[in-house]
Amino acid sequence: MNKLFVLAIGDSRRASSRLRVWDHLDWFKEKWGKVYSDYVVPATITRTNLSLVFRLLIRLPVWTYQFFKADDVYIQESLWLAPLVMAKKLGKYRTVVYDFSDPVDLHGGRLVFRCRQWAFKVMTERSDHVIVENKYYLNALKERQPNLSHFYGPINVERYQAYNAESSIKAELSGAVNIGWTGSPATLKLIEPLFPVLDELAGDNQIALTLIGVTKVNYSFSKLNVRLLEWSEFKEFEEVPQFDIGLYRLDDSENSKRRGAGKLFIYMSAAVAYVASNKGIAKDLMSETNVGFPVDNDEWLQVLKKVVANSADRKRHGQNAVAYAYKNLSYQKFREKLIATMMAS
Repeated sequence: MNKLFVLAIGDSRRASSRLRVWDHLDWFKEKWGKVYSDYVVPATITRTNLSLVFRLLIRLPVWTYQFFKADDVYIQESLWLAPLVMAKKLGKYRTVVYDFSDPVDLHGGRLVFRCRQWAFKVMTERSDHVIVENKYYLNALKERQPNLSHFYGPINVERYQAYNAESSIKAELSGAVNIGWTGSPATLKLIEPLFPVLDELAGDNQIALTLIGVTKVNYSFSKLNVRLLEWSEFKEFEEVPQFDIGLYRLDDSENSKRRGAGKLFIYMSAAVAYVASNKGIAKDLMSETNVGFPVDNDEWLQVLKKVVANSADRKRHGQNAVAYAYKNLSYQKFREKLIATMMAS
């Protein structure tokens, strides 16, 4: 019976880690029998501090032991095991799969950035297989890693659909078109430029704005009814299916060019039509799926006016989105991908 070592970048409260690691633990145990799993950064820590340094000092020896004891290793986003990946053949051959959805190669100041660049090169070059979410990396890494593949998601489509029914939330909004977004204070900055646009839109349209994951914003709305909701796993599953329109905005930074699209996958699984910047991963996804309303040249007001006014179009996009999610983004599809990757490597 093989042993699997799984290291996630975050605990179960971090969306990417929950979707790619923690929701699959029972399946991992079913397939491998012996599984040791851990995470690098607790959700309560938002930047490097003494608490994180202490945790790493305590956990690194344990991760080293588990790495060399394992037959297969699945690493989600973390770069901390780069030195171990260089020595993956020590003692016995073990298969290492590295999976990332965010641009982990870009974060940090000058010294940290250089260290990240080195570690990222090791992880993407020395792992047996690399799975990416943003297709930018398919081209960027093709000379470095021959066993490179792509997967959008995954997402728990079935659970979102279980909540996709009329609820008291709709009654609370009194018939207003519910425009929504889910994220965190760190990613709120991407949609803050839309606040004046949405406030203007509310002058001539019956709309409401629901923001999940933030409890305050640095903008005074004069016309728009805004609901600010603290994030919880249950709240996200309950609220997102009640969106009429989801928002996804990217800026022109290199980080946006390479980032993942977890929010879009959530909207699609909840059968929510979305309006998104026509760039980066959003452009790829909208082009491939024919789902979503693209925004070029920051023409958000014009696009939102049309989408708010056309409920039939929103419904069609939502239905097409969830059909695509079932077929391509589901946990079952991700597990099939992962087990095939492990066996091929």
